[in-house]
Amino acid sequence: MIRDEDIEAAVAQGIIDAAQARSLRDLARSRAQRAPEPAEPGADPDDEKFRLIGGFNDVFVSIGVLLLVGALFGLASQVGFPGGFAIVALVAAWGLSEFFSRRMRLALPSIVLALMFAGAGAFVGGTFGGGLFGGEPSLLFSGIGASLAAIVHERRFGVPIDWAIAASGVVCTLSAALSLAAPDWTRDNYGLLVAVLGLLVFAIAVRVDASDPMRRTRRSDIAFWLHMLAAPMIVHAAVPLIAGDMGNINGAQSLAVLAVFALLGIVALIIDRRALLISGLAYAGIAIGYLVSQNIAEDMGLSLTLLGLAVLVLGLSAGWRSLRRTLLPLLPLGPLVQYVPPTHVTDAR
Repeated sequence: MIRDEDIEAAVAQGIIDAAQARSLRDLARSRAQRAPEPAEPGADPDDEKFRLIGGFNDVFVSIGVLLLVGALFGLASQVGFPGGFAIVALVAAWGLSEFFSRRMRLALPSIVLALMFAGAGAFVGGTFGGGLFGGEPSLLFSGIGASLAAIVHERRFGVPIDWAIAASGVVCTLSAALSLAAPDWTRDNYGLLVAVLGLLVFAIAVRVDASDPMRRTRRSDIAFWLHMLAAPMIVHAAVPLIAGDMGNINGAQSLAVLAVFALLGIVALIIDRRALLISGLAYAGIAIGYLVSQNIAEDMGLSLTLLGLAVLVLGLSAGWRSLRRTLLPLLPLGPLVQYVPPTHVTDAR
């Protein structure tokens, strides 16, 4: 692998000039961002790895970015011109991304800067778009602004979370458009709408996962963030639709919630992603807590519920690979098996 010192030596010896050296570095960074990363020895797709923090410098830089965001929006509120400062935030996020994302490739700052850039895009879209059309469709234009900003940012810097940000902008745009076109229907069927949109994002995430079954490339990180977006949309919309109002839960609802949680667990094992289970833990806790308080002792309900959830999470974590190897051969997946990650590193299709 050619190092920076080799390139500088080549320039010093007249083998290449400075412009060619810059082009060579840009090419190497671009290929490193988009090419598959070598698998670690003994790496397993079941580990569901993704890049978040490479070192404490990531945290330090991210704190600085968050302070910058707070300063910009604080000044916006004082001056009374939020659109102008949102544009400044766009420019600042882009410039910082050129250094920390494209050049230094810091994972956590890249995520924070992607959110900053998309958030500023949403703010610009909502402020100026809503102003042009009387303010009512500001949410619609915020979604469009966030999606466009995330797409542009991803094309330049290749940050995986940008896909999920763009998808969330599209979801916001579609929801706002339906709310404007059919407000009564949208209000009465909002849970169903969120569940359907969540399933669409989930389908995209599964498709991206299927393109990298061994989870060795950037596409695995993209799918991870899409699953993190889709899971709460599906769970928080579907559980109330199936089990009813969770504020006045009863025994039948508790059993229904646990049945839904078990189904989510099976789906999570099939696709080898844990986001659905994480999103459903709160509902499972409510259901278990009700059953415990009604059948054992009300004053011990919280402690026993937490204990049950702990045993469940730790048991699934310890037996995840074994459960997948046992479960998948028993399911009639048919042609869907091409979208299912292998049960072991050697089970590549």
